[in-house]
Amino acid sequence: MNDELILSGMSEREIAIRRRVHRLAEFYRHGFVYLIVNSCLWALNFWMLWGSPAQSKWYAYWAIWPTFGWGIGLISHGLSVLPFWNFFSQDWEDKKVKALMERAEK
Repeated sequence: MNDELILSGMSEREIAIRRRVHRLAEFYRHGFVYLIVNSCLWALNFWMLWGSPAQSKWYAYWAIWPTFGWGIGLISHGLSVLPFWNFFSQDWEDKKVKALMERAEK
């Protein structure tokens, strides 16, 4: 996140919320670009196959590979940002650091 979005006098909570919103916005942009680019790839794939005898062959649909590979990346990005999976979140990291610091002090 840009430090220019963090103003002096902001509370820690507000900074954390701004960072979370920034990460969510990045994920939504990632998803939007994924949809646009993969839609174009599939349109190109179908255009290239139009009227081709290979149209009935599964291997003629090459657009599946970038869609699948990038989809794995998009899913992992979503797991690190969205609230239904807290294992990769900043909150989890903060709690883990705090727990390890407390254990080291004992």
